Amino acid sequence: MNKQISLSVLNDELLQVRTKKKEFMEQIERIVPWGEWITLIKPCYYKGERGNKPYELELMLRIYLIQNLYDLADEATVAEVVDSRAFSDFCGVESSNQVPDGDTLGRFRNLLIKNSLQEKLFAQVVEMLKAKGLILKKGTIVDSTIISAPSSTKNAEKKRDPDAHSVKKGNQWFFGYKAHIGVDKGSGLVHTVKVTGANVHDVTMTSELLTGEENEVYGDSGYIGADKRGEALIWNNKGRKIKYKLNRKPSQIKKLSASGQYAAKKSEHKKSSIRAKVEHVFAVVKRQLGYRRTRYRGLEKQTSKINFMFALANLILADRPCLAA
Repeated sequence: MNKQISLSVLNDELLQVRTKKKEFMEQIERIVPWGEWITLIKPCYYKGERGNKPYELELMLRIYLIQNLYDLADEATVAEVVDSRAFSDFCGVESSNQVPDGDTLGRFRNLLIKNSLQEKLFAQVVEMLKAKGLILKKGTIVDSTIISAPSSTKNAEKKRDPDAHSVKKGNQWFFGYKAHIGVDKGSGLVHTVKVTGANVHDVTMTSELLTGEENEVYGDSGYIGADKRGEALIWNNKGRKIKYKLNRKPSQIKKLSASGQYAAKKSEHKKSSIRAKVEHVFAVVKRQLGYRRTRYRGLEKQTSKINFMFALANLILADRPCLAA
């Protein structure tokens, strides 16, 4: 009797997982601008002039999407497309003979990287959201997150990734890359992405994350002094002075009088509540899509991957009822 109950519960859980996966793929089907993305990639795609006829571009793009949505290796992606009904339906395939192998998927990814197509796909998504009035660029939140990289030397070169670097955050050391983003104050959608080694300080990247259209810039205490740097953007495109509303360090607030501390804490809370929108983006990339650690080496590959991940995050966030309405 207990075994029957356990099997019943297990079947219900599996059905729920399958249903969630199917619903998510249906959402991706609906929100991806297929026509625009295929048009953007097509001039760089294989023409089939030599050797075998290449796989359809849309099929390769769909498989590549699955790989990035579920953070899968090349061979694992191919296996999932064959084994998962939700994935095979999404790709429009009925047998393993219609699915490319892992090497073919790897070559497709390298083609995208070689032609900087992931960056162009991200830019296309930003322009699409701007046209819908979801990115106004009147205020920008700046922030960053670390993407860990393997620190092992057990590879063909017998050394660590030369473009990745170590950084201490709190009491913990991290090795990898850093994704710096500029986020629209109103919608919480990303309009700018820059990628560096993890050791690059946030404040040095501030000006590169701004559009020049902002009236206000928000950031945590790691950006203090951004408006005093030589490369700082002080005036926007309309000649108005940009206000840098950066969170102060707790140690600075403690030096104030009791009434001063009360006013300062109130001001800091307001700034933090606006800045919190950036955490929604990171939550999609790191928790929902599972991209916390890279499997690729080199700054060029990280830049391509991270741009594509934030393009997907923008599409997912823009589909939420509060923005899609």
